[in-house]
Amino acid sequence: MRRIFDSLASLRLAIVLFLILAATSILGTFIPQGREPGFYLAQYGPFWGKLINFLSLYDAYHSWWYVALLSLFLLNLIFCSWKRFPVSLGLYRKDPFGVDPARLPQARSLLIRAPLEEIRQRLEGFRFRPLESGFLGVKDRYRWSYFAVYFVHGSILIIILGALIGALWGFRGSLSILEGETGRRVIPFSRKKAFITLPFALKLEKFEIEFYPNGMPKDYRSQVTVIDGPRSFPYLIRVNHPLTYKGVKVYQATYQEYAILTVEVKKGRHTKELIVKPFADGEWLEEGLTVGLIRYGEAHGFRMAQVWVKKEGAEPQMVWLIEGHQQTLSFSPEKFTLSLQGVRPVFMSGFQVRKDPGAPLVYLGCILMILGVFAAFFFTHRRLWVYLVPEKDGVRVTIGGYRKRYRADLKREIEDLLTKLERELS
Repeated sequence: MRRIFDSLASLRLAIVLFLILAATSILGTFIPQGREPGFYLAQYGPFWGKLINFLSLYDAYHSWWYVALLSLFLLNLIFCSWKRFPVSLGLYRKDPFGVDPARLPQARSLLIRAPLEEIRQRLEGFRFRPLESGFLGVKDRYRWSYFAVYFVHGSILIIILGALIGALWGFRGSLSILEGETGRRVIPFSRKKAFITLPFALKLEKFEIEFYPNGMPKDYRSQVTVIDGPRSFPYLIRVNHPLTYKGVKVYQATYQEYAILTVEVKKGRHTKELIVKPFADGEWLEEGLTVGLIRYGEAHGFRMAQVWVKKEGAEPQMVWLIEGHQQTLSFSPEKFTLSLQGVRPVFMSGFQVRKDPGAPLVYLGCILMILGVFAAFFFTHRRLWVYLVPEKDGVRVTIGGYRKRYRADLKREIEDLLTKLERELS
C-alpha cells in the first residue's frame, strides 16, 4: 500500500503525465477533428488511419485514454499535495524565536553608540517583534506563502475537474441547415451516438457571404432564429462570433451552395411537378418515381443540375437536366420526360456545435492559478532577526535573515537596515 502511495505521489510521474498530456493535446490540434473514418484512411494511409480511428484521435479531448490520463494526473496531484503538506505546515508553525542568536544566518553586525532602549524602540518602529526576556527581535513576513503552492495545486485540480466534466458530459459536433429550414440534430464527433438533439431549434433565415476581389471568401454569416418553445429571437452568427444559449455554443464553420429544383415529369398525358431539395428527394408516389439532386452548376449562361431518377423495380439512372431542355428516360416499358422548370439557389450553412459544462471551472482554475503563481513568486516568506549585545562603547547590533528565494535581495535589505539604524541613531 505504501509503495502504491509513493508511486502516485511521485514527482517523476507528474512530469511524465504532464508531457504526455501536452503531446496528445498537440496531436488534437494537428489531426482534423470530427471527420468520417474514411477521411483518415485516405489522408494518412491504412495503418495510421486505423490507429487514429482506434484511439479516437478524431475527437481527442473526449477520448477514453485522454479521460484516463486526466484522472491519473488528478490523483497524482492530490497525493503529491497530501505528501508535501505536513512539511509546509511544519515550516509555517516553526517558532521564529527558535534560533541561536550567536549563529544567525546571513548575519551582519554594527556597533552603534546609542542607548539600548532607544535602539529597541527604533527597531519596533521597523516592525520587529522583541522577545520579552532578551534582546532578540524578529520581523516575520509572508509566512502564509508556504501554502501558495497548494493554491496552485488546487487551481490545477479545478482545471482538470472542469476538463473531465467537459469530456464526460460535453460534446462537439456539426449541424448543417439549409436556408429557410430548421434544425436541431447535431452529429457528434465522438460517434458514440447517431445524433444529439439540442434543447432548442435553429432556423436559418438567410446566409450571406462577401468576397475579396480575387474571389476568396472575406466574411460569411448566418441570420438565424432561435426557437425555444414559445420563445424565439433572432441572432447573427459570424465567424468568431458564436451563438451562446443554454450552455451550448454554435460557431459558423462552413457553407455550401446548393439549389432547390422545380422538375416537371411527364408520362403520357399525365404531368407531375416535383420540388427537389438537397437531401430531400422529390417523389411521384402514384408512379413510384423518385428524383434526387446530385449537384448543381451554371455554365455559358445555362443553369443545370445532375439528378438521379429511380423507378420502383428498376435500377436508378443519372442524367443532366438543362433549364429549357427536356430529357427522356426509359424504364422499360415506361418512359418519362423530365424538364428543369426552375432553379432557386440556396445556401447550406455548416455550424460547429459545442457544449462544455466544465468550462466555467476551467476559467476559474486559470484565474486562481495566476493568483497562486503570483503569490508563490512575489510573496516569498522571509525572516529578519536582530540581536542586541551591550558593549563598552555602545550596542552591538547583529542582523541576520532567511529567505527561500532572492537571497541577494535579502543581503541588500540587511545592509540597508543597518545603514538606516546607524544614520538615525549615531
